[in-house]
Amino acid sequence: MSESTLFVRLVVGLLLIATGVHGSCPIELSPPRVVVKYGGRVSVNCTTSESQYRGIGWEASQNGTGVQQVNPLPWTVESLTDWDITTFCFLNLYPKEQCLKTLDVVLYKFPETINISSSDGVLKEGEKSNFTCDILNIAPVQNLIVRWYKRDAIISTQHYRNINSKKPVNQSSVYSFTPTRQDNGATFRCEASMDLGPEGPQLIVTSQENNITVFFVPEILCSVIELLEEETLANKCSVTGNPTPDIRWLKDGQPFNWTVPLRRESAGMYSIEAKGFSSAQKDIRVLVLYGPKLTCPSSYITLENTPHNLTCTVEGFPEPEMIWYKDGGEVELPENLTRSDGGQYLITASNVLSSVNATVDIIVLYPPSPIVELDDTEVDVGSTVSLKCSSTGNPRPKYSWSYYKMANVVEKNEDGVSRLVIGNATAYNMGSYTCHAWNSKGSVSKMAKVTVTGAKQECPIKITPDTMVMPYRSKSQPVTCTSTSTNSSNVIGIYWQAGRNSTVWFPNTHEDWDARPVCTGTFRGRGKCDKPLNFILYKTPDIVSLRGVNDSSSVVEGREFQLQCDVLNVSPVQNLSVRWYRGNTTIEPGSMRLTGCHPENNSNCDISAIRSPVNVSSTVIVTLDRKDNGAEFRCEAQLDLGHEGPQPSPTTSTPLNITVFYKPIINTTKLPKAIPVFRGYPEQLDCEADGHPPPKIQWLYSSGKTTSLSEGKLVVFEAGLYNCTATNDVDSATYVVHVVLKEDYLPLIAGFVAVIVVAISIIFLFIYSIYYKNTKMRRYSLKNPKLSTHNGNVAHNGWDLPLPMTKLSYGLIACIGSTMSASCPAKVNPPRIVVRFGDSFSANCTSSLTSPITGMGWESTTGGTGTVSGVTYLPLNSNPVDDWDISSSCFLNLPDDRQCTIHLPVTVYKMPQSVSMSQISSEVGPMVEGRQYHFQCGVDDVAPASSLVVYWHKGNETFPNETFVESRLSPVSKSSVLALTAHRSDNGTQIWCEAKLNLLPGQQNPAAMSSKSQEVIVHYPPTFLKPANETLELPAHASLALDCMAKGNPMPEYSWLLPHPAQETNKNQHVDQPILTLSFQLPGVYTCIASNTQGTSTKVFTVVGAARDRTTMAVIFGVFVPLGILLFVGGLVFMTPDGTFSLNKGNYLPGQPTSSGPFPAELPRLFKLEFFSLSTLNRRLSTENNMGNNFLRWIVVLCMFCSVSGEGCSLILKPSRVVVGFGEAVSVSCEAARPVRVLGWESAISATHTQEDRSVQWKVDSLIDWIEEPICYGVFFTAPRQCEEKLNLVLYKTPDSVSIRQVNHTGPMVEGKEYQLLCEVQNIAPVQYLTLRWYRAQTEVYNHSFSDLTSSSPVQVSSILVITPTKAENGAQYRCVAELELGPEGPQPPPSVTSEPLNASVYFPPTFLSPETEVMDFIEGAEMTLNCTATGNPIPVYSWQSSSPMPERMEDEAVVTSSSLHPGTYTCTASNTLEKKSKQFIVKEKTKGI
Repeated sequence: MSESTLFVRLVVGLLLIATGVHGSCPIELSPPRVVVKYGGRVSVNCTTSESQYRGIGWEASQNGTGVQQVNPLPWTVESLTDWDITTFCFLNLYPKEQCLKTLDVVLYKFPETINISSSDGVLKEGEKSNFTCDILNIAPVQNLIVRWYKRDAIISTQHYRNINSKKPVNQSSVYSFTPTRQDNGATFRCEASMDLGPEGPQLIVTSQENNITVFFVPEILCSVIELLEEETLANKCSVTGNPTPDIRWLKDGQPFNWTVPLRRESAGMYSIEAKGFSSAQKDIRVLVLYGPKLTCPSSYITLENTPHNLTCTVEGFPEPEMIWYKDGGEVELPENLTRSDGGQYLITASNVLSSVNATVDIIVLYPPSPIVELDDTEVDVGSTVSLKCSSTGNPRPKYSWSYYKMANVVEKNEDGVSRLVIGNATAYNMGSYTCHAWNSKGSVSKMAKVTVTGAKQECPIKITPDTMVMPYRSKSQPVTCTSTSTNSSNVIGIYWQAGRNSTVWFPNTHEDWDARPVCTGTFRGRGKCDKPLNFILYKTPDIVSLRGVNDSSSVVEGREFQLQCDVLNVSPVQNLSVRWYRGNTTIEPGSMRLTGCHPENNSNCDISAIRSPVNVSSTVIVTLDRKDNGAEFRCEAQLDLGHEGPQPSPTTSTPLNITVFYKPIINTTKLPKAIPVFRGYPEQLDCEADGHPPPKIQWLYSSGKTTSLSEGKLVVFEAGLYNCTATNDVDSATYVVHVVLKEDYLPLIAGFVAVIVVAISIIFLFIYSIYYKNTKMRRYSLKNPKLSTHNGNVAHNGWDLPLPMTKLSYGLIACIGSTMSASCPAKVNPPRIVVRFGDSFSANCTSSLTSPITGMGWESTTGGTGTVSGVTYLPLNSNPVDDWDISSSCFLNLPDDRQCTIHLPVTVYKMPQSVSMSQISSEVGPMVEGRQYHFQCGVDDVAPASSLVVYWHKGNETFPNETFVESRLSPVSKSSVLALTAHRSDNGTQIWCEAKLNLLPGQQNPAAMSSKSQEVIVHYPPTFLKPANETLELPAHASLALDCMAKGNPMPEYSWLLPHPAQETNKNQHVDQPILTLSFQLPGVYTCIASNTQGTSTKVFTVVGAARDRTTMAVIFGVFVPLGILLFVGGLVFMTPDGTFSLNKGNYLPGQPTSSGPFPAELPRLFKLEFFSLSTLNRRLSTENNMGNNFLRWIVVLCMFCSVSGEGCSLILKPSRVVVGFGEAVSVSCEAARPVRVLGWESAISATHTQEDRSVQWKVDSLIDWIEEPICYGVFFTAPRQCEEKLNLVLYKTPDSVSIRQVNHTGPMVEGKEYQLLCEVQNIAPVQYLTLRWYRAQTEVYNHSFSDLTSSSPVQVSSILVITPTKAENGAQYRCVAELELGPEGPQPPPSVTSEPLNASVYFPPTFLSPETEVMDFIEGAEMTLNCTATGNPIPVYSWQSSSPMPERMEDEAVVTSSSLHPGTYTCTASNTLEKKSKQFIVKEKTKGI
């Protein structure tokens, strides 16, 4: 085939492909792409999936096949050499179509070597140079990649994708490069590779390496040179350059021989010159180092606090550091020296080369220092005390004392210290003691106070007499004051303050009400002191009277009543006490105040500050009940003048009688809650009430009722609610009686019994007639069998055997007996002591040996006796106990030189200071049912706490007690927490806690202490007293009461939803009472709604029409039953033996029916009514049994009349259950399955009805009524009463918020402790479908369901999760999810709201990654690592301790890496706020082998 033909076909094929002819050519090439080396072999298969085609072939410039019928068709070339080859496979289809696919052929050629060359031989720093890489005879060049390498790093990559050539070419790659001195000696190379795709080989070839040489200018690498004296400049400064430069040193511009040793004077500026590739010069500072030289005086004297001129000079380079030392410590000499600066100093001067030192003695002169060791002192009476006066000064100071001179005080001076010794101290040694110290530079003084314990500090003044109590207007007497000291030098002066420096004072008994005479004395060493005279001028009250505040003598029960006792003209009032009495019973005294005193007018109302006669009043507040009516009260005033004065008789008021008014209480024992009344019979309601004033009785009931009222007694004839109200001036009481109308069913019952009797008689007569005929009237007698006398033996079970019985005596065994040790012949009585702190105790120890002992005794921390000889009985009498841990033992010294001991346990206790109960502050207020609350009982200052038991009481219920583990015996404070889940039964109960010391289990212990009780108030949603829905019948001619009473806290409020007809009738009446009385005869559905702040409850009353009156039926039965009885009796009289009736029964012959009598022969046929076809039964019965046949027919007919058929309710709701969101639209259809008279919806919203259709729709555009309960009702033509279907409606609302927080805790948690997390859900409904799920991260850890709650309106609920965090939970996130699971009719997935996450920060103590002790071998100079890393929160802080020197900055590092460690033990401590933990590292010196 020619090339032109091949080209035409190729163009045509491409056009066909471009125009979309047979766009999907059914040809497959395998492989679709080939990569072939020049001259290599290639083979490709062409395959078609088409079954009907005209031919297939290959078109190629080399080895084309033409059209063939082969499938697959191969194309093979043994040596491919055509660089421009184009090859495709074509397919001829019917009728005249052709499609083709082109084969991708890549023909390549790759060199075996490549060359690299440089443009220059030697490179110069900073000048640009080129490298060339030659790649010869390569194809296709667009697949070529050239990479350049410096050393082994790629520095450039070049591609040739933009060259489109299939034939071999020669390609060069050029890399431009600017060298630096760091590139000197570097190697360069290039690498060529071809990327022929996944079908081709990976071809790579690399050039040889090219080393380069870079010339660069000299560089001088120093600027400052340090060297020691006698050293040269040789090799002290480095110079670099290529080629290597020549250097020369210059100083002051002149060449310098750098091999000459330098002196300290040679230091200065030098220059260095370097010549190589180019020239360079640089100035260098040369420093010459030498050691220090120190000059100081040997001693120095100065005055304290004056500037000094002490100087020391030092020379050296580097400049030496001069340091002053005193007493081994580094000091800094201040500008002004003080006494503490005196002494010998060591001065050191040092630099990096050496160190020198010198000593200086500094002498500081100063006055005496402030006196020390003289402090206020306490000494017991009769003991000795020493006062020490010490002062330092230069020169040494001298001492003198000033004090109250006594014979038992001695002064001693020795070794620069003065002592004052007080022997056998008395009260007169109490006072101030002043010590004086002085030298040539000054003086100081100090005073100390001496207190004598056990002695009352007295002013040395004697008053005669020391106490004077005188009545008003009595005769005056003199009082004198003198000094008790016999040493006149101690007394400076003494006088009465009110006596004009006189030592005698006379009181005025007419005016000196407020006299406070004081004798004043001034004593040497004691100063001024006063001694008052206890003087009282008194006056008894003129009168004592009692009255009610506001002059009232009556009070209402339960209210507070205040009584006032007035005491006139009495003094001194602070000695007055007022006692109160109710009858002969003492009342807790009240407050007392001055009559007419008003603090707001700046009056002096302080009773303790007034001593003149005044009028006072005492008030007491009492709460009285009805039992206190007519009670007698009185008050009594008494002056208590102490044991020194007279005791005046008390003054008593006139008694006051109190009248108590109280509200009525109705006697419910005579008036039941519900009373039945039979129609036509009256019933008397007797309402009695107790109250003061006597209450008035009034009856309330619906108008139109027939009643009779007389003296509170109401006679009623009709059913209904009758309200008895008892009223007086205090209050009123109401009691509702429900009178229930009962029908008199006695006639109906009598008629029913008669019918039963007739039926039984007829059946008996039928059976008897057959029996009589079959037995020919034979008679049978039934004889009663005799009972055989029981003569069996009675088996004795042992109950009647006279067994001996031991009488047991019961009693309480007290643990107060004696204890005797098996190894020690002694006993201690009592064996155990329990004593209150501050009390004393006693015990007896008795020897049980008959032979004498050498001695016995008590060893005790209180009251020990030591060894006592010649006794066998020894008591232990303790001092008042002032220690909490007492050890007491009785010991016996036996004749064989042995000693035995028996221990007496002693328990010291202290009752609590107080017991208090409080509610957790965040939970204060009324409780809500279902929530958990916490109460805390605090027991303060109790010992021993290990015997403490805390009991919790709630009403009559006692919770499990709590005990405490406490090792301390001294008083501590403890607390107990009670978790209480509120319930409505708890409302109104009292809760308190009780603390008790269980010191002697099973015996009498100290009385328990209780906290104040707290009343529990629980709020809970309403609950109906009768919770079930009710169906009631409207009574005939009477009203109907619907009782919707509910119990709740707060008190529920009521509302009613009435049927539509009732709404129209009652639209002007507001119905908000719990009892709805229907005075109208309207059946339907009545819905009562009781609600409070905690929830809403709904109750449905279905009221139906009145039942049928059975009186008519009773009359019918009453008439026809006697007629039936008459027929039965006639049958017995006139029935013949063959079962027929005859009036001539006595002439009856069998087989010969009579024709006589008043009845014609045809009459019996009248009774043969063919109601049923009983042919089969007639064939079985003979003609003699026709009477029985007739009776069966009547029974069947009676059953037919008694049967009643009915039909069920046929209402269908679509859908039957609806779940709707708050505010969303809802629509429900109600359909009747059979004809209906009326069909409608009963609802507070969108109520509707129809009388035409069998379907009615209830539709609300936005439902927001939480108590909506729509009911579909229907009245059918075939049913006597209304039929109803209630819609199962669920109105839901997702919560406004869901939050999570910690309970009673803020901040980080601590590992291992228990915490509570609280999840609060706000405003969600209905709560019974709520599930609270707790998550830690993504794991659910707890869920809480509220299915036991019944509220349909939005409420607030909470859930508590108790956790004990671990370190693994640090940083964990807790969250709670509120999910409403509303069933399949609700939204899917269920709606949920998630709280914000709570990040848990958990504190835990440090934990080492490797806690074991590590032992390491010491290798000198080797680097060692001590890893003390620990985890903890807060992050641990590290500290190190070692027996060997430690490197710097080791103290606060967790990981220490150092080569300067020494053998020894290194202890690392990791600590945070919770705990400290330590780890040891032992570094051992490695043992050298032999």
